[in-house]
Amino acid sequence: MATKPARAAKKNVRKAAPQKAPARSAPRRPSAPALALPPRELTGSFEPAKFEASLYEFWEKSGCFDAADESAPGQKSFCIMIPPPNVTGHLHMGHALTNAIQDTLIRWRRMSGDNTLYQPGTDHAGIATQLMVERALADEGRKAGGRPITRHDLGREKFLERTWKWKEDHAHIITGQLRRLGCSFDWKRERFTLDDGLSRAVREVFVRLYKDGLIYRGERIINWDTVSQSAVSDLEVVPTERKGFLWHIKYAVVESDGTPVAGADGKEAFLTIATTRPETLLGDTAVAVHPEDDRYSAFHGKHAKLPLLGRVIPILTDTYVEREFGTGALKITPAHDFNDYEIGKRHNLPLVSVMGKDGKITAAGGPYAAMDFKTARERIIADLKESGRLEKTEEHTHKVGLCDRTGQPAEPLVSKQWFVKIEPLAKPAIAAVESGKIEFSPKSWEKTYFEWMYNIRDWCISRQLWWGHRVPAWYCSTCQEITVAVEAPAACGSCGADADRLKQDEDVLDTWFSSGLWPFSTLGWPEKTPALNTFYPTSILETGFDIIFFWVARMIMMGLHFTGDVPFRKVYLHAMVRDEKGEKMSKTKGNVIDPLDVMAEHGADALRFTLLAMAGQGRDIKLSLDRVAGYRGFCNKLWNATKFFHLQVAQGAVAEPQGGAESWLLKNKVELLPVNRWVLSRLQQVNGAVTKGLEEFRLNEAAQAIYDFSWHELCDWYIEFSKVSFKEGGEARKQTLITLHYVLERLLRMMHPFMPFVTEELWLSLPWKKPANSPTRERDGAPAVMSLMLQKYPQPEPRFANSEAEKTVAALQGIIEALRNFRGENRIPTSKEIAACYVAPRTATDAFVQLFRSDIMAMARLSALEKAPVNGNGGAPRTIAVIPVTNPALELHVDLKGLVDVEEETKRLRKEIERVQGDLSFIRGKLTNESFVAKAPKELVAKEKGRENELVGKLRELESALTRLSG
Repeated sequence: MATKPARAAKKNVRKAAPQKAPARSAPRRPSAPALALPPRELTGSFEPAKFEASLYEFWEKSGCFDAADESAPGQKSFCIMIPPPNVTGHLHMGHALTNAIQDTLIRWRRMSGDNTLYQPGTDHAGIATQLMVERALADEGRKAGGRPITRHDLGREKFLERTWKWKEDHAHIITGQLRRLGCSFDWKRERFTLDDGLSRAVREVFVRLYKDGLIYRGERIINWDTVSQSAVSDLEVVPTERKGFLWHIKYAVVESDGTPVAGADGKEAFLTIATTRPETLLGDTAVAVHPEDDRYSAFHGKHAKLPLLGRVIPILTDTYVEREFGTGALKITPAHDFNDYEIGKRHNLPLVSVMGKDGKITAAGGPYAAMDFKTARERIIADLKESGRLEKTEEHTHKVGLCDRTGQPAEPLVSKQWFVKIEPLAKPAIAAVESGKIEFSPKSWEKTYFEWMYNIRDWCISRQLWWGHRVPAWYCSTCQEITVAVEAPAACGSCGADADRLKQDEDVLDTWFSSGLWPFSTLGWPEKTPALNTFYPTSILETGFDIIFFWVARMIMMGLHFTGDVPFRKVYLHAMVRDEKGEKMSKTKGNVIDPLDVMAEHGADALRFTLLAMAGQGRDIKLSLDRVAGYRGFCNKLWNATKFFHLQVAQGAVAEPQGGAESWLLKNKVELLPVNRWVLSRLQQVNGAVTKGLEEFRLNEAAQAIYDFSWHELCDWYIEFSKVSFKEGGEARKQTLITLHYVLERLLRMMHPFMPFVTEELWLSLPWKKPANSPTRERDGAPAVMSLMLQKYPQPEPRFANSEAEKTVAALQGIIEALRNFRGENRIPTSKEIAACYVAPRTATDAFVQLFRSDIMAMARLSALEKAPVNGNGGAPRTIAVIPVTNPALELHVDLKGLVDVEEETKRLRKEIERVQGDLSFIRGKLTNESFVAKAPKELVAKEKGRENELVGKLRELESALTRLSG
């Protein structure tokens, strides 16, 4: 990282890492030796800690993550920008989900041949970072036995030096954790929102907006954080439900000169006003009622006397007032409430600021001046009681706006700040989504976007902090005018006074101002760089729905205004990660799941795959550690499948077929065994499903397709079938070994974007692999790399599709499953072989069983499988259990003698049937109860119906088992 620039205007910036652009037509150099890791054998089981770090280091050092500023001829570009995490932050589960999704898309498109940029970087996080440094300073003072040290003790320059040091000491934490997750960022392009390039872009944007009349400095109501002592944006105020009180306060109705007004009963008239913030009455400048509220029609044009202070204020009529809420009369405090501020503008009311920026009542608060807000509230309530003006107090739950970073209530107050005039920027951003130039996924979020954009307010962009982009505005002490410039001006732009008569604005810009430029500032804007030309607009924005307004909308507005094009084509919004009970994770609840702990125990791939498999659009993720452990088991299953392949190779290797495995298999597909034709056909089906899931951003469906094929079809069935061929030897062994290699290699390529580490480690262990290169690396003379990362992403091969083979194996599976179910129902251990006979009504069925006899015996653990002898009386003897199979239509007979205690098993089954019938009767009673179905939550009704279906299936299985026992 470069040293701090000397210029005063750049005290908060650092230089970005240098970026090298390849020559447009670099001459092709002689091929260099391929880059490769030293060969290593697979460990006995899946142990991710033994290979994840070394794989990532190899990928990064080999340049596998690097994008090129200019694509190769005919090559597409693909770019995703990281939502920049706080530079001093730590990886949380939301980060893990976001980056797992992004990296999956990036790896897929890189393997598909695109010039792919995954742009890394971090945000300076103005308030958050400054607060951490200030707390550290305060602790230093306390530890030294003195008072807390403040930034003002150090001064701006020294404080910023400390903050830069803090940043440099902590920035590696979040980036290291992203590496741990396997994110394939082009780290050579890493950016920071305060580096030189991005700071230049920020100043350029500010100046251009100012000159266009879209940035102005004015006095308006804003949100103020009394802890950070800064303005905060509306979006950084979180409405939070709090239990409080509604105080009913009596305001005397008077004439303009203070003379009391009599009510209908002839007594002094009062207006009762209900408020949750009695301390703000010190700043009231009016009382408002609805013009059509007959209760107060006699008070139109009258005045009210402010309790405690005695100030006479007008009673107004305004349709904003809700007649049904509270008493229907509203106190108006324009300086301390956003809605009151608008009412005040309509009625030209004065602004009386009583809530100070220091958290204390101002001098305008009279006898309550200098009290902190809490003390002032308590004293005002006591005084209202004493004066008889507090009519009643009632408990009331309402929403309080809390500052996102400090957790303290935001105080609306009037302050002179810098604002962006947002409506002219919002209109093109609305049109971009309405026209389809930008698509939201799920589409339902477009409605939320429009609602906010159509009601958007001017954006307060100045912050009373020291850490951030300092406002590029200078005040002239000679003519009192403002000079706004990209660089520190040599003279006043209005009167020409020397620079020593100019003083730069003390404020910095809202953090979201710089991050709103992220899609183009990171690519070198305002310069027209090759990277900007290649990668802007970016391809996809993937982020959480909670920052549509913070970040997404602002990037769209800024991108359109400064580049003339949208910053991205698609916005893919994921849901929130919650705990397994569906509750939001929080340190207070103690239910936070740390992704680093999860990866340390189960590996990055298991965590990534869990999040991806559960990332259905529009649904929150209920994260269970049991689910992560289950996907670790999935990784181990793949590991064992590959180890099985190596075991077969060790017993007699097969030479790589000329032209490769795929060519050989296509050439010989007619001679292939049915199970080999079947697994090749099924592989193409899952390949198509996974590709479709990636294309449509249904990563959960793609992950599920991978899981189902890998676990159930490859491991549970094909590998077991292959054992028969390997035992047989000869041509059957050869073609099965080639088939298994082809399926494993292609499956690992297909899975790599989802689970990069384990797939790479397994792929590197396979024979017949070849190094690969990207089009741009090849163009620029970079060596090929022996890595799965740069291999071509597989596309379905339709010539392997074979519906007949799939029907054949489905029938074979039907026979084997029937025998396995029989074994399970009768609790016959798998270690014990059983003898079976079969009755085939058709010659073709008989031939089918004979053809696959060895497969059935091996897979069902049979000691014999013969054609059943003809029984003169018809049917099977009573001691024989009959197992019907529908596809193919046949009967399997198993002699129960020596296998099952028929009498005891019959008793057990009948008892279990009674229990299941009782449960089923209870649930059906619920579901036939109209009141339950009408009033119960839909989720509960659906759950009960699902349970009913489960019990029906269970009952059918038990009755079938009992039938077989009874003969």
